[in-house]
Amino acid sequence: MEQEVYTALTFVELTTVHYQHDDPFGLFNAYVTLIPIAIAIGVITLILFRRDVRTISILLGLLFSECTNYVLKKSIKEHRPTMWKELRKQSYGMPSSHSQFMFFFAVLMTLFYIKKRIRFGSKFLPTISVTFLFFLAAGVAYSRVHLYYHTAKQVFCGSFIGICLGFIWYAVIEYIFRPYLFPIVINHPIGKYFYLRDSSEIEDLLNFEYTNVMNKIKTINKTKPIKTK
Repeated sequence: MEQEVYTALTFVELTTVHYQHDDPFGLFNAYVTLIPIAIAIGVITLILFRRDVRTISILLGLLFSECTNYVLKKSIKEHRPTMWKELRKQSYGMPSSHSQFMFFFAVLMTLFYIKKRIRFGSKFLPTISVTFLFFLAAGVAYSRVHLYYHTAKQVFCGSFIGICLGFIWYAVIEYIFRPYLFPIVINHPIGKYFYLRDSSEIEDLLNFEYTNVMNKIKTINKTKPIKTK
């Protein structure tokens, strides 16, 4: 009976991370390797609350990267390291999707900043943010090797492909989406219904939103009737 239950069970590879119980850095790397999921959730959350078409294009880019990775894995069919035998049955390892995801995202965000599509109010914050992004990408790539999910070659190839796709997707956004697709989407009745917008041209978005909200609050307070006892 126990054997039947064991063979009937499987797991969701996306969120399941294996590590050796006697590895002092295993748990830390297990959390690090889940960073791409946190980023994906963050992007989806931004879309839901901000309705910005550029953020939507970032999510589409991440999906494009993942689809490309899936096709490459199925085409190359290179197995993962032999440490986890069950993983060899679940999926292939060339190239590393986690490494590809992280470097794709890091390159795309860096290009947005360089081309002033993302603006910061501080001179030092952009450098710190970009450096931190690539540090996270390198950390995720290392965690995949440390946890025996990929070989160094698979991680390197995934990182390189992610960098290349980051440049390609940025060009798609800037030269196809922004001039042709974004205006259609935000002016379409469906786009207006969901309050879709493109705020990338605003110099300081945080200051712009703060100023407008505060001015609106002042206007509302002025128009409120004065309560008398």
